[in-house]
Amino acid sequence: MHQARVRARPLADHPRSYPAHHQAVRVDDTDSWLLAAAARELEAHLLFERARQVADARAVLATLYAGDGVAVEDAVLDAQAEDVARLERADRFLQELAAYLQPDAEVLQQAADADDHTLLVWEEAAASLAEECPPTLTHLRWQIEETRRGELRSHAQLVRAETQLAARLRRFGLARRLWHRRHLTVLAGQLADCRRRRQQAERRLALLEAKLRVIEATEQARMVWIAQAREVLLRGVAAAQVLADHPPHQDAAVQAPQSAAGDGRGLPQAAS
Repeated sequence: MHQARVRARPLADHPRSYPAHHQAVRVDDTDSWLLAAAARELEAHLLFERARQVADARAVLATLYAGDGVAVEDAVLDAQAEDVARLERADRFLQELAAYLQPDAEVLQQAADADDHTLLVWEEAAASLAEECPPTLTHLRWQIEETRRGELRSHAQLVRAETQLAARLRRFGLARRLWHRRHLTVLAGQLADCRRRRQQAERRLALLEAKLRVIEATEQARMVWIAQAREVLLRGVAAAQVLADHPPHQDAAVQAPQSAAGDGRGLPQAAS
């Protein structure tokens, strides 16, 4: 099966991607292990999403090539699919930035006065930072919080059941323990099973809590990174806005896909 070669930096490699690497946050060894495990699971989810994006791009390219009657080697198709997926990630990156990075009037005027080539350079410079920016995980928060609420309800039920079973066992005196030995064994087994499931629920809750902390810390690191690259990103957002209103001429725009394709391999064109 086709495997995507994802070149993005792993979550754990970002110095402030989760609190275990943040000097201002004190965590013990257990917390560090949980945070690292949560970061690995979230990173695996991101890698899966990117692999699916590459697979979707590959399917579209294969369909376009087949429609043109062109035979393409798998290696070439794989490389072009990764290039297309990378460009799509860069476009989404700039669209996300536009939500909370607003160029001022001076930058917008500079973009309006610039030629098509300059605008494409600005946009490409900002988009190229998409692979370096700490990844956004906020789209995973809602699902994790929903799962956490369900686990909390289940945990509360298990705690009540464990308390009731323990109280029933304590009411057995010595005579009743000898007389109702079989019933006592059943109750003890139920209590042990309930305690085991409660402990499993607590471990799942701890991991979910760690994931929420990773998401929060990664988002903070993302905001810090964006602030440090603000000038380049603002120009890129301004260029994207101008280009959206006035698409560049063909001779200026054709250079970007060629450079993205690496060795100049042309991408198939969809029928208009």
